[in-house]
Amino acid sequence: MRRVALAALVVVTLVAQPAVARSPEDLANEISSKVMSPYCPGVTLHDCPSEKALDLRDDIEVYAREGMSESAIMDRLESDFGPSIRGEPSSEGAGILAWILPSMAVLAGVGVAWVLVLRWFSRRDGDGDREPRQRRVSSSPDERELLDTELRRLRQQS
Repeated sequence: MRRVALAALVVVTLVAQPAVARSPEDLANEISSKVMSPYCPGVTLHDCPSEKALDLRDDIEVYAREGMSESAIMDRLESDFGPSIRGEPSSEGAGILAWILPSMAVLAGVGVAWVLVLRWFSRRDGDGDREPRQRRVSSSPDERELLDTELRRLRQQS
């Protein structure tokens, strides 16, 4: 029980500490890594080398110094540049589908794979009973008698 409590304390400390110790510069860097640059298509604001991108990163730092929260800064950027500024889909409205659909696709794939594996390993005959895993070989009466003779001889030797 003590180990669980200690582990929980460590996790809470590690998770809570970055949220408390974030400086405005850290917050601005984090936000600029999450938003797409309106000046360099396909690149985050953090990686865009244009002068306008540098000015926008400075603006974000000013917003952080003024005490705006991350969500407030993101909302302001979205109102200024549109929803395409977000580097990741929102977790509200239609954006939630971008988070849910890939997970559902993976789960469906796992389900299909599971069904295929079950079918592959459980061959059934017409009555629904499992077939034995042995391969049945048809033999003539002469071959069967020869096999029985050899088996009797081997049993006598041991």
